[in-house]
Amino acid sequence: MHQRLFCRALWAASVCSTFAVSSWAAEGFKVRFPLSGTLGGEIVAPVDNPGFFASVVVTQIELDKVTDGTGNTRYQTTGGSFATPAAIAGAVRTANYTSTVKFDLNQSQTNANLLVGYLSQGQYAGGRLSLVFNLPYTTRLDRGLTLSGLTPTLSTLAPALTTPPLPSGTALVAQGQAQAGFNTAYQAQLVSQSAAATGVINGMGDAELTAAWVYRKDDLKLVTGLTLALPTGKYDAASPLNVGFGNFYTLRPGVALAYNPTKDWTLGVRGSLGFNTRNKDNQVKSGDFGGLDMAAAYRSSIGVFGPHVLVIKQFKDDTGGTLGANRFYAAGVGAFFTTLIPGLDAAVNLSYMQMVTAKNALSGSFYQVRASKAF
Repeated sequence: MHQRLFCRALWAASVCSTFAVSSWAAEGFKVRFPLSGTLGGEIVAPVDNPGFFASVVVTQIELDKVTDGTGNTRYQTTGGSFATPAAIAGAVRTANYTSTVKFDLNQSQTNANLLVGYLSQGQYAGGRLSLVFNLPYTTRLDRGLTLSGLTPTLSTLAPALTTPPLPSGTALVAQGQAQAGFNTAYQAQLVSQSAAATGVINGMGDAELTAAWVYRKDDLKLVTGLTLALPTGKYDAASPLNVGFGNFYTLRPGVALAYNPTKDWTLGVRGSLGFNTRNKDNQVKSGDFGGLDMAAAYRSSIGVFGPHVLVIKQFKDDTGGTLGANRFYAAGVGAFFTTLIPGLDAAVNLSYMQMVTAKNALSGSFYQVRASKAF
């Protein structure tokens, strides 16, 4: 009697569901915005050369942490339950648990972007019109994710093992056997789900189309524009490892202003908003966000360099996902250097950005090389 009872309890524990990383695929801990920072090079780019232009951009991203709402390494708390697939002592028994899982992340990613644009010959309201198409490709995304945590304690099996009359201590022994089996299954599940979110992939990213109005007068430059991000990236809603953000669109209006207080200095600021549609594959809607870029550029005999700062803050909650509001926040500080390539009439921009604060976000550093030429 006891042996049969214990075997069934152990089997029940071995098939229970545990923590899932499907939330990673749903919310992603990222936003459709260039966290590498691009304003530094843009504020010193010429705006008086109508015609076609192109840029090739290579960005190296090194991520070392996924954070919680406080900015610390993420510990995700979730609840679960299971029911025995067969009756124990004449009845199906159930139990609940609450678990806390730690996320340990290391991710190295190389992105290549081809941007092709056109600046109008004619002027409209004193400014020129610009149209830019941005085609990204991730040449390599190498992620290692480890989920770890103590096995949670199961609640008392219910209904209680009191009827029919059972030998003294039967309930206690059955509970212990169920807990032991659950421990093995739970830890195996964490290993399995860590493996599912770990790997090396590549593929097309989410393309963007930007229309803008570019105005310049004396020492002032103004750019107003609208960017539409498209769900063209390689994406599988069932996988926690993706290049694309998901099957939804993002609309980003923005305004940038650059001013030359002296002939050697340029100061720039840009404000942006991001509005997301609902992901058609998993019905998650990432919350809308705002961004602020700031940069200062100094002209030297060898090129232009200076610091840049980036802040992105989500001002609406995620909906339809498993992590609640999950509001993204990231602040980064870095530097850039721009110079001309002799003989090619092309510009090269080198930039670095380090996330100094990240909440509900992937945190790390960004290295970028951009080569641009007008035709």
